[in-house]
Amino acid sequence: MTGNPNLDKLQYLWLRQLQLEFEEICMTYGLQLRPPVFEITDAKKELGAWCPVTRTLRLSRHLIVNYSWSVTMQVLKHEMAHQLCSEQFRTAGAPHGEAFQQACDLLGVLPEYRRAGTVVAEMVEQATGGSKISDRGRECMARVEKLLALSQSSNEHEAALAMQKANDLIEKYHIQELGNDQENRYGFGIIDRKRKRIETYQRRICTILHDFFFVRVVLASLYDPLRNDTYKTIELLGTKENVTIAEYCYHFLENRLASLWSLNRHRFKGFARTEKNSYYLGMLRGFYQKLQEQKDGKVDLCIEPQLGALVVAEQKRLEMFVGMRFPRLRKASKSGVKVYSGTYDEGVETGKTITFAEGLSGKTKTFGGLLPR
Repeated sequence: MTGNPNLDKLQYLWLRQLQLEFEEICMTYGLQLRPPVFEITDAKKELGAWCPVTRTLRLSRHLIVNYSWSVTMQVLKHEMAHQLCSEQFRTAGAPHGEAFQQACDLLGVLPEYRRAGTVVAEMVEQATGGSKISDRGRECMARVEKLLALSQSSNEHEAALAMQKANDLIEKYHIQELGNDQENRYGFGIIDRKRKRIETYQRRICTILHDFFFVRVVLASLYDPLRNDTYKTIELLGTKENVTIAEYCYHFLENRLASLWSLNRHRFKGFARTEKNSYYLGMLRGFYQKLQEQKDGKVDLCIEPQLGALVVAEQKRLEMFVGMRFPRLRKASKSGVKVYSGTYDEGVETGKTITFAEGLSGKTKTFGGLLPR
């Protein structure tokens, strides 16, 4: 008991949610583990523990309150890996040895949460702090963030130039990093709007990110322990640099849609919600077409066989990472939505004026000469 009636009530709900999460993890990864006794502790240093004698899986209230539920799930999986070792593998060796690593593979535990020793606050802080991002990556992200901020100007030509430079940095950095075997290179980011549904225009933004920004996108759900509710989320997966950049781009596009609609809404006289949706979808369609044209224009560029092999290898590694995190992914179709054709067409034309990139060019000499001319 905490002495806080609201928190005490929440803890009972958390215990029930942990049981549900445990069952879901076992089903997702095809494991048959007996449910343990769950306990929520007051510990602030030891955030998770598995006690085989009493079959107790402990998680700290400090962990649940102060970190995202996705972090709590990684700590839960870490302790489930210990349970798997003691109850199915029957190992008596090193607690974080080869058997533990095998158990983590079976449970999709991220590398940052597989380190030896008890799950303590320092481990979680290091895992969530982005310490593995390279200095070069941080430099690239800072420049992209600055360029995206500049591209929110009402001057379309200034915005297009800023976006062109931003995407040039993104593509060049991605190519330069191909073949990098850095440990813990892949990660994920979660966009959580605390909503029960993902709007159609948000799905279209996700399609743009998936097709042009070197990330995979999964529409999922995430529990909020402080609200005791579950919300729809957008999860971006890829290298940590690409995930961060894609998240910047997501928020830029969403804010840009709202800004341009605010400037132009007076021109449309239909039902406001449908007009807005039509304009958003049309603008994103025009934007997608513009990016696709730029991408098609690069087909004729001569790509060295070695670079092509690196691209294929990178895609396979990313798919393996996605498969580890979501082993039972399925594609879901979505029914069409009502739009006003005139407003949609207007949005298409406006969308074509928002330009992220001209793409890779053999004549490019910027960004430190990372690509051969």
